[in-house]
Amino acid sequence: MFKKFVRNLPRMALVAALIPAAALAQSDLVRIIVPLAAGNPFDVAARAFAEGLAKASGKNVIVENKPGAGGRIATSEVAKGKPDGSVLLYTTAGHATNAGLYANLPYDPIKDFTPITIVSKSSGFVMLVPASSPYKTIQELIAAAKAQPDRLSYGSFGNGNTTHVIGAMFARAANIKLIHVPYPSPVNDLIGGQINMVFMGASTALPLVNGGRVRALAISSEEREPEFPGVPTFRELGLKDVDVPAWSGLLAPAGMSADKAQALYTQAVEAVKQPAYQNNLKLTKAKVVLSTPQDYRKSLEQDVARFRKELPELGIKGD
Repeated sequence: MFKKFVRNLPRMALVAALIPAAALAQSDLVRIIVPLAAGNPFDVAARAFAEGLAKASGKNVIVENKPGAGGRIATSEVAKGKPDGSVLLYTTAGHATNAGLYANLPYDPIKDFTPITIVSKSSGFVMLVPASSPYKTIQELIAAAKAQPDRLSYGSFGNGNTTHVIGAMFARAANIKLIHVPYPSPVNDLIGGQINMVFMGASTALPLVNGGRVRALAISSEEREPEFPGVPTFRELGLKDVDVPAWSGLLAPAGMSADKAQALYTQAVEAVKQPAYQNNLKLTKAKVVLSTPQDYRKSLEQDVARFRKELPELGIKGD
């Protein structure tokens, strides 16, 4: 279904190739920079948002993927941009975790940006084990980890990735030791049983669970999620502070006027009402947030402060 949606996504997915060169030079062009590669669920959501923003603003809006360096390449480019609305960053909560991962970022995650809005939040991260795993509950897994220290492993999508961070938080909360194994993608080794567990975003985990290839033991959301019936939250299991923000947000370069930021926020509110973005929500099960620029700044400051404190305590550093 996801592949069909991608194939049928309207022309915004390829708009950069379709807009004439003369139009690209016009002042009504908006570039949305995405710190991930094309074709993944986050990228598709960004393109759906871009189409909605084009309709809401009446401007040409294109998506440019600038993956690499944990999102720092894309983020650095936007930090150096003009605060006139011509370049925006559609990013993840990795923007905040990077502040705790890297001692010498080429930008300041707060001072070099104008927050516009948190567009959406996902249902958190799901703890997955292979379908063949002997562990039917999280209590069984914790007991096994305590009986065999440093024997159980968890995969992540890379060192310092949020899937790494939440695994370390779980180990701390459960008072156990786990082996961290970073991958470009740990899914195949999870299904094959080469690693014991993976913490994965809810929208990515759902088709794997529904396909019967993995089993969900817990989720980091505040409340149980209807898409994962019978799966308890870490909190109700007595495991505190096993939570990493899972949001998509819109940032502009620093120096943007309050009026301009408010206008962009108003356009973002209209953008998520458009059919392309609404169709994407049905697939990802994300929840629209649309925080004001002022509220986004406050939450971003809190997240940055949190991870600058927590990640060193967890012994997690960026490559």
